Amino acid sequence: MTIVLIVLGVFLFSLVIQAQQITSLVYNQQARFFINEAEEVVRMYENTERSVINERLNVLAKFLSANTAIMDIDGNILYGQTAKDQSPSNLLLEPDFKERVLSGDNVVFFGKVVGVHEELFLVAVPLRQENQIIGSVVISSPLSGLKQHVESIRGIALIGALIGIVLSTVLSMFVSRKLIRPLAKMEETARHIAEGEFGRQIQVTSEDEVGRLGRSFNRMSIQLKEKIEAIERLDRLRQELLSDVSHELRTPLTVIQGFSEAVLDGLVKSKEQEQLYLTNIIDESQRLRRLVDDLLDLKGMEAAQAFDEMEYVVLNKLAQITVERLKYLANSKEINLTLTVPEQTITVWGNIDRLKQVLTNLLDNAIKHSEAGGAVRVVLGMKNNDTFISVKNSGPGIPREELENIWERFYKVDKSRSRRGTGTGLGLSIVKKIVEMHGGKVTAESEPGHGAVFTVYLPLTEEA
Repeated sequence: MTIVLIVLGVFLFSLVIQAQQITSLVYNQQARFFINEAEEVVRMYENTERSVINERLNVLAKFLSANTAIMDIDGNILYGQTAKDQSPSNLLLEPDFKERVLSGDNVVFFGKVVGVHEELFLVAVPLRQENQIIGSVVISSPLSGLKQHVESIRGIALIGALIGIVLSTVLSMFVSRKLIRPLAKMEETARHIAEGEFGRQIQVTSEDEVGRLGRSFNRMSIQLKEKIEAIERLDRLRQELLSDVSHELRTPLTVIQGFSEAVLDGLVKSKEQEQLYLTNIIDESQRLRRLVDDLLDLKGMEAAQAFDEMEYVVLNKLAQITVERLKYLANSKEINLTLTVPEQTITVWGNIDRLKQVLTNLLDNAIKHSEAGGAVRVVLGMKNNDTFISVKNSGPGIPREELENIWERFYKVDKSRSRRGTGTGLGLSIVKKIVEMHGGKVTAESEPGHGAVFTVYLPLTEEA
């Protein structure tokens, strides 16, 4: 609405200016026309016989629809027609008017004359003889006719202006609706986003600046939703981490406290029972120590930029040694553990102990989550500019919606599964951190019921 009012105000102002310009233009054209004709009479007076002057003035009067006369400096008519009143004579005798004529200037007048009711448009051109002004050629006509002409032109201009106003108003309303509607929609959507409806979108139908702004707004909304979800997820994982750490610490502490109190209270009746209690206390203490060590290890890696003691590591040999070390665990569960390595030696730049830790953790998890009679397969190979080590088992697999979260600390795929055992729940988090610090990445793929495959990608070295 504001835009429409501004447009209307501009047009009305321009209309007033245009009306003044039309009046000035018409009056100036009429004056110029009369002056040209009067100057022609002046030249004719100098070179024409006096007998034909009246005839010439009569023809000119009919042509101009005006009174034409030659007057002396006292306002007396020498040649031409007399007006119905004495307005030209009265005007010519006015001191200011007469002085201007005597000074040799062409004089133009329009308006009221003293003693005359009708407004007049008059032009007086000095008449010279022997370099002296002896009178003037006067052409006059009622101003009403000229005003009618001006009003007709103004009417046409007004109609054109009104049409322009209507068209511009309609156009401005259309443009403003086109511009304002998306902005209003953005404002409404922004209000919904502020109320918590993250990711809300607006419809973009144009390719102009407003359209580009709309698309940027939509991208911002999606990114805001993703960031909010990420923050919520991190907060949820932080809460779960606190709960899991508390649980991991509470279980061994409870066992240690229970068995210790039983020994101190004299509830142990035999040497064998005392030995069992003490063994459990030591096992839980070691489990607690491993948990603390893993947390400190992960924290230390997060604070470090790189590992110390980096060297060229032959992955063929590292994989063979690690698989041999864990074969006893696989055999105890009747699991077939196999290794496939290429004939070509594959070398990477890294920390041999940390890389061994990566492969050990992956193999240990693969064996523990495989059923008796299953299989675990380790494959070493090269792909593009990377080398890879994949560990695949034939266990129950991991649900697809859980794959993204398995790298989080203490994350449990099966929330109901007890953590009781030798694991700390930090193995995969440590694996991911070690691989990333070697400039690589680790992925996990799984089909429920068909096991899972973990693949570590590391950059090759020039020694490879």
